[in-house]
Amino acid sequence: MNVFISFSGDAREKYAIKFLNFFNKYGVHGWYDQHELLLGDMLAETIIREGIERVDYCVLFIDKTYLNRDWPCEEALRFYNRFKKEPNYVIFPILLDITKEELRNSKLDFLLQIKYQFLHDGDTIEHIGLQILNRIFFDIARKKDIHTYEHALNYFKRLTLSDSINIYNALLAIKDFDETCYREKTIFLICLIRLFDDYSYKKTLREISYKIYNNDTISFDIFKITESIFLINASIFLEKNS
Repeated sequence: MNVFISFSGDAREKYAIKFLNFFNKYGVHGWYDQHELLLGDMLAETIIREGIERVDYCVLFIDKTYLNRDWPCEEALRFYNRFKKEPNYVIFPILLDITKEELRNSKLDFLLQIKYQFLHDGDTIEHIGLQILNRIFFDIARKKDIHTYEHALNYFKRLTLSDSINIYNALLAIKDFDETCYREKTIFLICLIRLFDDYSYKKTLREISYKIYNNDTISFDIFKITESIFLINASIFLEKNS
């Protein structure tokens, strides 16, 4: 679960480093070329070997500087070529100081085939960052045996252990909440995850728990991230008890 961040010029300080810190805070490893290159490394070779070929996701911060420089555009093209060949590889194009029309008239017009997002000066990165995390954890969950809420309900309903019955009852209660009760559903899911003897993505859950504690807004994306983490850990529980 690695994320490569591609940028050019001022976008490093304005966005790339902030996104790196955001991802690391939630337990996701972020990578960009001058973040992990050692003195003496071949720039292109190392980026291709360690970044483009190994990461699972790529965030492209595209601005006018990016479009006017050869290497960032080459990076984007290499990412896109891999994206076309590998169904599990995902690109997140983020447009900064350019419009859709400007991108269409550039050498990176192919990126318009991918759903993109705008980000402007003064915007917080959290909204887009959480959308990216939602997609990442959704992808992890859907590769598991229990990858939907209904799968989880059916699985825990079949178990006879008292703790598992409690999980089933709690899942039913969550399902009965109003659609937008994201805070309440997230709290329930975190408590359920902690019933497992050992569970994954503790750093992510801790960050979400602090947001609840601080009375921050719990968005749809935060709820869906938590739901995916529950499904992942339910699948691990299934593997251990099958």
